[in-house]
Amino acid sequence: MTATQADFVQAIYDVFPSPVIFVDADRIVLSVNAAAIEQFGYAADDMIGGSIQRLYASDHDFEAALFRNAAEPGNTQFSEGIYRYRRSNGTVFTARLRVTPVVDADGTARGFAGIVHDISDYLELYRERRKASEILDTALQAIPEGFAIFDADERIIVYNDAYKRICGAAGPHLKIGMTAEEIMLAVYEVGYYPNAPVGSPQAKAWLEGRMRAFRNPGGDNQIFEYGDGRWLRIEDLKTQDGNTVALRIDVTDLKRAEIALDRQRLEYYTLVQNIPDFICRISADLRYTFVNDRYARFVGMAADDLIGQSLPDYVPATDRESLVTTLKSLSVEAPLATREQRRKLSDGSDLWLLWSNIAVFDGGKLAEYVTVGRDITELKQQQQRIAQQSAELQRKNEALNQFTGTVSHDLKAPLRHMSMFSDMIVEDVGSGNHEELPVYAGHLRQSARRMDQLIDSLLDYAQIADEIGSWQIVSLTDVIADTILTLDSFIQEAGASIAVSALPQLKGDPELLKRLCQNLIGNAIKYRREDVKPVVRIYAETDGDTVRLIFEDNGIGVDPRFSRKIFDVFQRLHRDESIYPGTGIGLALAKRIAESHGGSIALDTAFTHGARFVVTLPNQSHAP
Repeated sequence: MTATQADFVQAIYDVFPSPVIFVDADRIVLSVNAAAIEQFGYAADDMIGGSIQRLYASDHDFEAALFRNAAEPGNTQFSEGIYRYRRSNGTVFTARLRVTPVVDADGTARGFAGIVHDISDYLELYRERRKASEILDTALQAIPEGFAIFDADERIIVYNDAYKRICGAAGPHLKIGMTAEEIMLAVYEVGYYPNAPVGSPQAKAWLEGRMRAFRNPGGDNQIFEYGDGRWLRIEDLKTQDGNTVALRIDVTDLKRAEIALDRQRLEYYTLVQNIPDFICRISADLRYTFVNDRYARFVGMAADDLIGQSLPDYVPATDRESLVTTLKSLSVEAPLATREQRRKLSDGSDLWLLWSNIAVFDGGKLAEYVTVGRDITELKQQQQRIAQQSAELQRKNEALNQFTGTVSHDLKAPLRHMSMFSDMIVEDVGSGNHEELPVYAGHLRQSARRMDQLIDSLLDYAQIADEIGSWQIVSLTDVIADTILTLDSFIQEAGASIAVSALPQLKGDPELLKRLCQNLIGNAIKYRREDVKPVVRIYAETDGDTVRLIFEDNGIGVDPRFSRKIFDVFQRLHRDESIYPGTGIGLALAKRIAESHGGSIALDTAFTHGARFVVTLPNQSHAP
């Protein structure tokens, strides 16, 4: 019996009025109720864990009890005997011991439950009045169990009040000389046998079976329901002179405890079969003793077929040694260990399991392992998403800080110019020197125009969302065609040629993708070599779930040292706007658009014949 079952039994019997003692198969005390503590005078800790032999008055009493209770391991019947016991203060008393073996559902004996009735007073009374005619009747009436003696003709010659009460409504009509069959029929007619309702088809066979058992007692005690939901144990004994001694014991409390234990086992079984976790019980030598259906389905075998199999045989080779090491490391002080396991399913997806391994000890000795596995795949996915979101948030915060610094610097530059030339105009007007005023005014106009361009560029940049709200299937061929049409005059003026290869479809925002392509094609033409007609090649490479859209030109190229800086807001490598006009927002816009599509953009620093930009986008050409 496990520690949990012992606790459960003790909880039931703590309120039982008679002393109750629970021992294991070795007669070691597992639990005692309050009545036992009071009766024997020991503290609970002094009794629990010790041999039951300590409570007997002599070795003879202990050995007699052992002989009386030496039932087979699977026997679930009761036994009874009268023995002498010794209290902690040395006083001896005599008691009636009723014992029942406690077995598991598979028939394994776990121990014994005993109820001790102190009959010292009864015996003393018997000794004092043994010569008087009323001695037998007094003793019988003091016994709580029903007791009767039938002669060789099956007529009742002695019975106590408890026996009469057990007969229910037929009890008041009981009298000396009635036959056993007459008594049984009287009890039947008042409806005190639930297994044989009055007038039912099975009544006759049941009554005949009872009479056969009475006439031919074989030592196998019968337990059946009687009266109003109570349980009775029948013990009949033939004496050498042909008489029959009948003992009728109300075992309702013990039977209800047994039913409660059975119900607990059923509830436990129902629970472990219906919870979404994998549950296994494993012997000390690492063999399955129980698995729930969910685990069996996970392994791909029937639950019954797994029983007795070796646990390591059903663990992936990569985890086998680690699991065995973990189990062997568990101890009384540290009986629990958890570990995460990642498994690949047939569809290629990951299954994450959290295993809790518990070692169960009985008296310091390893009894079994209990292993519980929980599917934490969704939790792992959430953790991964959170980690990705945290990284993305960190990236955006860094970009925002950089963006703020850059914008602040670039917007203040034209303001400083405007402030400076305004001050110069004020000074010249004050001194009457008007010759330079037109020049100063021109600079003011130019700075204001520059400020206007920067603000428009910022507004343009800010209007692009970090994520696309409405996705649709987009043909990149159509996007490039529309972009070339928009830039037609610029292309014609530069004498540029655009070579476009076959391009795939993907999901995205067509207008934003046009803006991205417009900036990259426009830059390729703008940053051309002197006296060399610009040539722009546009092609794509598809690799699984990724599309690389490549823009390649024969222009002046980009110094690899600035391959990352060129994508920042207002970053320009060429300050002379008379040659290469612009605000430095184009590549920043392209990067923001690529990232809003779940992609990226990068300069291919290995390309040395101009500039090559690679836009990487998810290949999601099918609707979600």
